[in-house]
Amino acid sequence: MKRAILFAVGLILASQTSLMAQAKFSGLIFGDYYYMGQNSNPALKDQQAFEYRRIYFTSDFAVADDFTARFRLESDPTASNTANNKLGVMVKDAFLDWKGGAGNGDIVIGLQGTPNINMAEGIFGYRSLEKTIQDLHGISASRDLGISVSQKFSDEISAGFLLGNNTSNGGLLFNQPNNGAPRYKSGYLYLQYASNGITVLLNGQYAGAAASHTVSIFDGIVNYATSQFSIGAQGFTNTVAKSNPDGSDLSRNGFSLNGWYALTSDLRVVARYDNYVANAKSAYKNTSLATSTQSFVLVALDCAVRKNVHFMPNIESTSYGLSGSKSDLVYRVTYYFSF
Repeated sequence: MKRAILFAVGLILASQTSLMAQAKFSGLIFGDYYYMGQNSNPALKDQQAFEYRRIYFTSDFAVADDFTARFRLESDPTASNTANNKLGVMVKDAFLDWKGGAGNGDIVIGLQGTPNINMAEGIFGYRSLEKTIQDLHGISASRDLGISVSQKFSDEISAGFLLGNNTSNGGLLFNQPNNGAPRYKSGYLYLQYASNGITVLLNGQYAGAAASHTVSIFDGIVNYATSQFSIGAQGFTNTVAKSNPDGSDLSRNGFSLNGWYALTSDLRVVARYDNYVANAKSAYKNTSLATSTQSFVLVALDCAVRKNVHFMPNIESTSYGLSGSKSDLVYRVTYYFSF
């Protein structure tokens, strides 16, 4: 009997060892010490604290020769705290990737990144400093639950689409109420050219919504990068049908200029400028902070003390088109490390 039990335990341990051998674990953390020098909300002036803004723990598995899977957990103090405000975690990614399932491309099923947010992050980098302009203003979600198909037509040109639930990380089931959101799907398309440091990305999104509030987004990115510097621009337009108080369409747009320059092999200067129009209709434009035009500036130094450990002193400033409103000005020292 003892031998049988030991044999069974040995089989379990061997299977677990085999599974672990097929898995790759990774993670990252970034956060800041910040001081709010000025804010449009006077109550926030002089606020200061240590914070983390993202923790990832990722497991990637080789399921078969042509299938991989990813399961990623995230802790985000703005989104994943528990009901009693304790720090919590949420599922960020959970998908199966069929390599070559679409000829020269992949088929991905599950909770996955959306092209208009994740591809922009990959092109510009420095998500540890700030979200991309669409993500920053909540224009689109960075994740959706659905199926995507990509295709590589050549070494330079690729394209793809994603059909999702339009529920972000919520993953709502068909019988869970959320203003009927699961009935309305969202479609994402992208076309990318990348060669010799030049990247051009065109992408769009169309989503259904209750009360005919359909959502459409068009986004374009041009970027040029070398080992010495990177410079790029992004612009988007967003229409939410019949969403203004008078029943007219809500129209939003923005553009972002991003760049960095390597002063030495382990020191870069990073800069960014955004202009965002929260409501293009004159009757509602600049009538409140939420509808005002915003100008955003970020300047940072990226000090790489190791390849995967960075400290980045930086300043963020946001000014508003609303008359009499003060700007937001925050001083930060951002830390980032990955493993």
